Amino acid sequence: MNAPQRPGSFRYAASLLHRRWFASSCAVLLAMLVLASVFADELASERPIICSIGGHVHVLSNVSDASALAGLTRAQFEKEHGPGDWAVWPLVACSAKEACDAPLLAPFAKAAHPLGTDGVGRDVLARLVFGTRSALLVAGIAVAAFVVLGTALGAMAGFFGGGIDFVVGRVIETLSAFPVPLLALVVQALAPHSGVWSLVAVIAALRWTEVARLVRAEVLSLSSLDYVSAARALGASPLRVLYRHVLPLTLSPIVVAAVLGLGQIVLLESALDFLRVGLPASIPTWGEMLSESRDHFTAWWLLLLPGSLVFASVTSTNAIGETLRDALDPRART
Repeated sequence: MNAPQRPGSFRYAASLLHRRWFASSCAVLLAMLVLASVFADELASERPIICSIGGHVHVLSNVSDASALAGLTRAQFEKEHGPGDWAVWPLVACSAKEACDAPLLAPFAKAAHPLGTDGVGRDVLARLVFGTRSALLVAGIAVAAFVVLGTALGAMAGFFGGGIDFVVGRVIETLSAFPVPLLALVVQALAPHSGVWSLVAVIAALRWTEVARLVRAEVLSLSSLDYVSAARALGASPLRVLYRHVLPLTLSPIVVAAVLGLGQIVLLESALDFLRVGLPASIPTWGEMLSESRDHFTAWWLLLLPGSLVFASVTSTNAIGETLRDALDPRART
């Protein structure tokens, strides 16, 4: 017989997530977006996933960039392939960066472009898929960076106090006084070379304060517990007490903050790309597609499709984060 699930545990969080149909649906949707970003090259690429040409088999040529297939397109293959040659093509045999057909084709106007093309003839589905990769990659790296930075500084400020707490507290108050999107916009606009890493650095430098404030409060409340005083009395060093006895109990709120932060970073990254100060124009993003819709008012799919993905990803992470917060709260009720 299974032991009862205890509120505040990750097992209880998984159970609660399963019982809430909306949160579980959001988890499935978010998992599908992650899979689409991981297998973007197998969903949209101008090169075959696997092919046999002249007796030579090429596997994942859309990723490995085989020199033997340089310049190969689906139309060229179908025109020039010999007997015994075969290929398995992605769902969309088009590049997300280069024009492959007439501009502003509406969805379902051509079977080769199920979601149409943009203003320069690039396939919309291919750009959505690779935009998913861009959004989740930036969000994942940025969340990992500001969670690590915020946890480290917040834990040191709450545990050691004194001058460290004073300096960290003043920095948190200073950065919190300014809107994060405005600061990110100014820094990105002034950066000489904006890219993935510059955007991640800007977001991490501005968002760590939220995690630091949360961790500091948790560490302050945990440092006065009896088992922490006992560990100090037994001669454990301050860093060991912090690492082994205090920080593990702050994991739950950190996980909740990280999940909620994913959606917020996706929204921030899309907003910066919409204003064309985010990622370079050569990288497909949802925000850049939304920005392009301003130049083509009749192309409703350029607004609706990427906007729906931004909305779905933000809603999914918020629903999952709220469920985790309810489950991992020590005061939760069954």
